[in-house]
Amino acid sequence: MDDINKGMGGNNLVSELLKIYLAQTDSALKISKVISEHSGEEGISPDAFVTGLIYRSMITMDEEEMKASLEFADEVLTKETSSDEEDEDYEEEYDIIDETYNTMEHDYGDKVILSRKIIKNTCNCDICAKARACLINYPTFEADGKLAQMFKDAIDNTMIIHKLNI
Repeated sequence: MDDINKGMGGNNLVSELLKIYLAQTDSALKISKVISEHSGEEGISPDAFVTGLIYRSMITMDEEEMKASLEFADEVLTKETSSDEEDEDYEEEYDIIDETYNTMEHDYGDKVILSRKIIKNTCNCDICAKARACLINYPTFEADGKLAQMFKDAIDNTMIIHKLNI
């Protein structure tokens, strides 16, 4: 990280932006995990992942969430070396194990669906209800800054890659 900052004239801006982006993504993964669990999924599906990203881009974190996510990002960015064991722990934490969603085409019996709408769960907990509202409002959502636009672009790219529509 210091090399990046040195390349920027000693400016700490890049590392701070990266930290915020990482914290935002970590928080979105936590939301995605809740949505997946409440949908009865074993892993985080692209639908839940995109929904979590959209939720986090539209619903601001409370102070406790912000603190936890920034601490996580800080740990990741200040860690000098990473072992394979630690990487495995991170993957297990988010249950990123459902390989059936990693293909561009989904086979549903005799039909192959190339593009589809995001599946929304029917749970009425606070997070799931807000997530459904965010999905409804996302097409008219406008990012309010460069970092927010970068996050929105990441969401849009994920939807393109997995051929998901809202």
